[in-house]
Amino acid sequence: MTDIKDLLELALKDVPAGGRYAGPAEDLTRGRRLLRRRRQRMAGLAGVTAAVLCGILVPLSLNGSAPAAGHPVAAATSSPVPSPSKAVSTPTDAAHAIKLVAWVGTQPPGYKVDWMPKGWVVQGSDPYALVMASPATKDKDPTVFIGKLVVMLQSADASAPPANWADQPVNGRPGKFDVQGDTQILIFKAAGGQWVDIQAPVSLGWDRAELAKFGGGVTVLGAAQAGRG
Repeated sequence: MTDIKDLLELALKDVPAGGRYAGPAEDLTRGRRLLRRRRQRMAGLAGVTAAVLCGILVPLSLNGSAPAAGHPVAAATSSPVPSPSKAVSTPTDAAHAIKLVAWVGTQPPGYKVDWMPKGWVVQGSDPYALVMASPATKDKDPTVFIGKLVVMLQSADASAPPANWADQPVNGRPGKFDVQGDTQILIFKAAGGQWVDIQAPVSLGWDRAELAKFGGGVTVLGAAQAGRG
């Protein structure tokens, strides 16, 4: 009934010209014709809407490659992606590196040192270790070495530096170099035969040659003692 009613209503909107009488069969025919026209217009509008939506979506897929089927897009992460491993090197920034300057002041017990980082101070010194740091360093405990420049003898429990570290001679004598996290480590043989262990923060901006230069100015005195562990 609904379809017949709609057809008749459409037919009434398309009355024959001149007031000519039209029978029921003609009214239904005219109503069907008008309904087809309406459906065609609605289909056309749907096509336009789809085209507009495609016009919006297509540029999005053009601006960024769409993921292949079966490969979901990875969630954004604030964590940086690890870089491939590479040969041991010292990250340096010559423009911001802290300069080496001649040692000023009383020599610490255990070690004679020719150089020190410009502006840095001695946090602590005893026969076991010489510890230098920036005055801005929050941790003033000289037994905490993180972020500080440390000179000491290699542990009495070790006979030599790890063989797989990079070679870095100091004053022509054998030495080994490695970077572990934010710390550079240089272990070299002193003139007296002891192995000297220097630990320096990467933030100093020194390259291996600069660290070797600092090490070359270290003299182990008779009072120096090696720790354990």
